Amino acid sequence: MSLGVLALVEALRIKDAWQGAKLMPAALGVTLIALGIGHLAPSMADSVATLPPWPDALALRRVVFMFCALALYVAALPHLGFLVATTLFTLTLLRALGSCSWAKALALTGAIAIASHVVFIRWLGMPVPSGLLGV
Repeated sequence: MSLGVLALVEALRIKDAWQGAKLMPAALGVTLIALGIGHLAPSMADSVATLPPWPDALALRRVVFMFCALALYVAALPHLGFLVATTLFTLTLLRALGSCSWAKALALTGAIAIASHVVFIRWLGMPVPSGLLGV
């Protein structure tokens, strides 16, 4: 909730019309506050709030793996380029975290890589790293 309040306060400081730069951070702030209240309300209704159980070892390993994979993706992005790094990152996550066969993982990876290329490079014209291979 505090992040939502911070986003809302900063949105109100922006000197622009509501349809301009103010709208997104204000909407995000209100949404975060509402979600925070939604999570807090049930625990306030109980006489004794119970903490959720800590994730088991497998879930904790998956979270750590996801953060490590994401850090490696960000580190590899300038060297390998957007297309190659995204392809490797997606394939790694699909195989490690999902229960896909190699054929399904490769098909999904190809579709996601092509869709990412089309959306970010062709449609939005975003400058993305091309890497050492120039792809």
